[in-house]
Amino acid sequence: MKWKLYQYVSQNGRRAIDDWRRSLPIGQPRADLDTFLRDMVKKDKWEPPDIEALHGGLYQGLTELRWRSGRLPHRIFGCELGDHEYLMLIGCTHRDTYDPPGALDTVLVRRRQIQDNEACFDEYRLILNR
Repeated sequence: MKWKLYQYVSQNGRRAIDDWRRSLPIGQPRADLDTFLRDMVKKDKWEPPDIEALHGGLYQGLTELRWRSGRLPHRIFGCELGDHEYLMLIGCTHRDTYDPPGALDTVLVRRRQIQDNEACFDEYRLILNR
């Protein structure tokens, strides 16, 4: 693996991407997420269309990982921590609007919480059984 993935962990120990993954329907959506992340960590360089910068001054330094499951666009908002290290802050779907609503606001709050040591992050363990 060339990339190491981390996920936001709230003050009460909730792991953002693990929780979001569990909220996805069992079957193809979860499998597509797992496959996408397994493929991403093997790449030396991440490029569009798999990753795009979020637009607007408030979002400087934030990016979105992008894939589809069926016809539904899926996103993980986050940022690079260092060389080949990526912090995933929130997962969502995006068809006209983001689900969960307020995902763009949440990514800003979570980034600030990490910066202010009000929350932390932990390694994300890839699902390897597929």
